Amino acid sequence: MSEQPSEVGGDWRRQGRRGRPSRPQEPETPEDEGNESGEEQELRSRTLFSFLEPSLNTIGTFGTPLVIAGIVAIVAGAILVAFVSSMRLYGYISLGFGVALLVLVGLISLSSVVAAFISRTGRYGVNSLIMLAAFLGIVLVANVVSFSTNARMDVTATNQYSLAERTEQLLNDLDEEIEVIAFYKGEVSVGPQGSASAAFQVLSREAKVEETFREFEAARPTKFVSSFVDPDVNPQRVNQYFGNTPVAFVNESIVVKLKDGDTVDVIQPRDANYSHLEQDLVTSILVVTGQEQKAIYFLAGHGERSVDSTGSDGYSDVRVGLEQDNYRVEPLRWISSNDNVSVPEDAALLVVARPTNELPESHAQVLNLFLQGKNADGSDRPSAGRLVFLGDPDTPQTFRQFMATWGVVIGTGYIRDLDGSLPGNPHTLRLQTVNPMELPRDVISQLPRDILETLLEITTPKGQSLDIVLMPGATSLQSFDDGTGLRQPVPLAFSSLNSYVIQDTERTEPNTDLENDPDPQGPFSPVTFVRALGPVGAAPPSSASSISESDIASMVVIGDSDFVSNSFYDRGSGKDLFLNSVNYLVGDHTLVSLRPKALAIREFNVDRNQENFVKFSSWLLLPGLMGLMAGLVWWIRR
Repeated sequence: MSEQPSEVGGDWRRQGRRGRPSRPQEPETPEDEGNESGEEQELRSRTLFSFLEPSLNTIGTFGTPLVIAGIVAIVAGAILVAFVSSMRLYGYISLGFGVALLVLVGLISLSSVVAAFISRTGRYGVNSLIMLAAFLGIVLVANVVSFSTNARMDVTATNQYSLAERTEQLLNDLDEEIEVIAFYKGEVSVGPQGSASAAFQVLSREAKVEETFREFEAARPTKFVSSFVDPDVNPQRVNQYFGNTPVAFVNESIVVKLKDGDTVDVIQPRDANYSHLEQDLVTSILVVTGQEQKAIYFLAGHGERSVDSTGSDGYSDVRVGLEQDNYRVEPLRWISSNDNVSVPEDAALLVVARPTNELPESHAQVLNLFLQGKNADGSDRPSAGRLVFLGDPDTPQTFRQFMATWGVVIGTGYIRDLDGSLPGNPHTLRLQTVNPMELPRDVISQLPRDILETLLEITTPKGQSLDIVLMPGATSLQSFDDGTGLRQPVPLAFSSLNSYVIQDTERTEPNTDLENDPDPQGPFSPVTFVRALGPVGAAPPSSASSISESDIASMVVIGDSDFVSNSFYDRGSGKDLFLNSVNYLVGDHTLVSLRPKALAIREFNVDRNQENFVKFSSWLLLPGLMGLMAGLVWWIRR
């Protein structure tokens, strides 16, 4: 084996480390001998941070416990600041301590923190933190705005947490500050002979009072001020308003007074649920401010329907609806044998609901004077009368003659609408009121402006058409003008073209045989609005410029009285038609609206197997589908 000669020359980069010549060392000069040693130079060049580095390294070894302690301190401090006002100072100290710990650990491990943020995982984490901070910021701003504006929205089906429009109108018109004081004991004791249910009702009423006060204050915070007083703790306030009355009789009383006045009105619960609280408060506000409630009288004494009757054919629900619009509802009893009758001076409206007895001549004369703006003694009333007449196919003849005097003829027989009667009940008419906006343009252009406004106010309140009105046994009405221009009839609803008037109530199929006395064919109008300057035969006014709105009598005549009875009141839009007519006649146009429908209870009746299916399908079906979809996505993307 031959030896390879070693070459000293060639490319030095290809030589091994041992083959490379060592770098020649520089000879020590005499000057270096006089300099300081290396250790002394290193000691002199160290900075202040280098002296703290061992301590910081020691602290850094406890980084994780310190981070946890800082987070706990921040959370505890936030809780104290937000919820414990008496320890708010300690909360701020805890917050500062926690932030200081986190900053200290972050500075010690700055390189690791920076590396964590720069890495891919760190960037995703920073992105998530930014999104979380943005979300929390939006929530914080939304809460600040909501607390500053404090607006509420009632989403209940029956608007049970909203004030009536009349109430809001009254509060908006207040010029004086109203103070309301509710006297409720701080502790409701059942006692040895007490009832737990009675105590619960007291607490429930107190909660309703508090909620109603809150609604009133939200509507007019500067003019309505409320407070609660414990009569046991503040007997001097009890003496101020009730004198020496025992506390037991003062509890649950509400005092309504002017802030700077002496007029006081006291409210007591009328029932266990305090269902008339809003109306009572409005009445008391009217009393202490010197205003009057508009009075609506229901004529009685001729077999009319009663507003006090709670039976299926009574009108107690009508009374509640009118009182919710803050009207005072009173019966007006005229005895047939008594000729000395009159309409009260404060009557804003008179309702005659399905009379069944004859109308005495003296009573008809008083009604005629009322509509002409006269009292029974011939003196002037503030304005011409306002009347709602609810008739039937069997309306007594004397009442028919009275209404014909004012230009409305009440028909006989009932309207059978082959296209609009209730399926399975041919005597019940399903009536759609007139929406003038749906009429042809040429018809609208021919309607007088006041007639168009009447149609819009009553049948299309605030641009919303009324729903179907159910009228059992409705009869037709005919309006006429004798050519003097004293009367202006406005039909508010029509039956279809395929409707007939049948005289025999036992017959449901109309007679269309032209040779055998056929039934009259429609359309027919069972609802009419009439404005009149006087009865038929009255002399026309000498000058149209001398006529004012108070000289014109207004009435709504309806050929059915069952559509607002207790059994039909909440079915369809019958109550809207009646209440809107009342609001329009008495001049409360702002109250004309669609009332909230009563909350219908719809039960879901199932047997045991159906119940188990609904229960387990809701428990397992949707979660199972979600799990199946998640597994499918994982299988596709694996």
